[in-house]
Parts: sequence; structure tokens; C-alpha cells
Amino acid sequence: MRRLGTALAAVLFSTIVIFVLLRALPGDVATTRLGTDATPQALADLRREYGFDRPLIAQYFDWLIDIVRGDLGRSLLSGASVKDDVVSRLDVTLPLITASTIVSIMIAAAIGRRTALRRDHGSGVLTMSLIQLGLAIPPFVLAIGLIFLFAVQFKVLPAGGFPVSGWGSFSEALRSLILPTVALAAAQTAMLTRFARSSSLEFVASDAFRTARAVGRPRNDALLTAQRLVLSPVLTVASLQVATLITGAVVIESVFALPGLGSMLVRDIANRDYPKVQSVLFVVVLVVFALRTIVDLANDRLDPRRVA
Repeated sequence: MRRLGTALAAVLFSTIVIFVLLRALPGDVATTRLGTDATPQALADLRREYGFDRPLIAQYFDWLIDIVRGDLGRSLLSGASVKDDVVSRLDVTLPLITASTIVSIMIAAAIGRRTALRRDHGSGVLTMSLIQLGLAIPPFVLAIGLIFLFAVQFKVLPAGGFPVSGWGSFSEALRSLILPTVALAAAQTAMLTRFARSSSLEFVASDAFRTARAVGRPRNDALLTAQRLVLSPVLTVASLQVATLITGAVVIESVFALPGLGSMLVRDIANRDYPKVQSVLFVVVLVVFALRTIVDLANDRLDPRRVA
């Protein structure tokens, strides 16, 4: 209950930050729609029509009440339901982020264990050095390199786009997300590997590992007994990286021309579509805190020392 209360308080504070920062941006939707040559009277009339002439505190509480009722509002430009737009875009963004997270966790856990056992070998040092390239190479550079290699040279995967029929064309949709998933997972894998290796090294130096080795268990088998302890910090960091993944998805979706949540968010921020942007950001914040709470509960089961 304490964790739930903390998460709810953080989400509430986030709504204030989102609302204030969006209003601090120069320009508004009236300027976007009417242009810079519009008369002050025309701008004032349109702002009054949208309700932007009302006090900010009243606008905030109207938005907050609508959110509590499950109403994310409507776009000022298109008039479409924000909830419908978010759901349609999540068909691309959610599988992309989920797949990249799963891939990065699996690879990081495996490499972390292996490099911990080979920490004094040249292969272990070389592997960690290569892994760190994932942090050094910008995601869009890696994305362009993957497109050139697999789409242009070998022509085995599409360079971008997403099927018009969506997941109705399952194989095409899956193929179109392979390269974006790899590009998005690279940096996250490098970061998670460091935590997986650190946890593995901690267990290798423990009495439990030495006891397992003393009874004749191979090194790799002895380390596998601590798989849950290795995964616990990796999952924690991965849950905190969800917001970063969404930010990275903005770039990746642009490079691969994917109709996802990130590309929509960039366009709506440029158009100053405040109701839509603030509701989409609220959904992102809610997902991040929900995952963080779920991971906390999962870690209690993975690592008994947390609740001892």
C-alpha cells in the first residue's frame, strides 16, 4: 500500500509538471492554426473558443477531472479522440518497446554471467569492450547502418514502414519491427549488461558460490543457481529505462517511418496540441510507474533478501 500511495503521488505530481512545462513553450495552437500573420483579435477569439483564456488552475483541474473519469479528451486540430489515437499508435510502439526490452534483458543476463566468470580472461574484457559500443553509438546511426546492411545490401528485411493492415499482415508487421527492435535494444543491452555483470561478480565472490564449487558443480552451473538474484537489479533498471525507451522510440520510429506513439507525439508538440500532448504524456507516465510498481513486487519474489 505504501508503494501504491507513493506511485499515485508521483503520478499526480507528474501531471502538474507536464501541464506547466507545456504552457511554458512559446506559441500555442492558435498561432499554429492561424499563422504568425493573424490579427490579435483573431488569435484571442480562437483562444477563447478553446478555453485558453480561462485561469491555468481551472484548465488544469478540468483536465485532471477528465482523466479521473477516463476521458483523455480530443485533439484540437483533428477533433479525433485522444484515446483512439493512442490505442492505434500503441499497436506499433508497444510491441517495439516490449520486444527490445525482452531481448536486452535476455542478452544482458547471458553476457553478464559469462563475462563475470571470465573476468580475468581476454575474451571477457573484449566482450565488455564491444558491449560498451552500444552506449557510444547513437541509436539513429546504428539504425542507418542496419538499414544499409540488411535492407540495401542483403535485401532480407524492409528498410522501413509498417503494413497498412497492421497486425492483420502478421509476418510483414513482424519483419518490419526486427531492425527497429535491434536498434532500440542496443544501448539498453549495454547498460543492463553492466548491472548483470556486477550482480554476477558479487555472487561469484560469495560463500554460496564457493560452496557450490567445492561440492563439484561446474562454474556456470554454480552461477545459474543465482539467476534470480542476477535478474533482480536488471529488471529494476529495465523498468526505469521505459521512459528512455519511449524517447529513443521517437528517433527510431522516425528513421524507420513507423506510425508509432513517438512520431505522433513529436508532431503534436510542434503543433502545440496541448490537450492531446498532455494526455499522451500522462499515459506514458502512468505506464512507467505501473511497471515500476510491478517490478518492485516481482523483485520481492526474485530476491528474498529484500523482504527478509
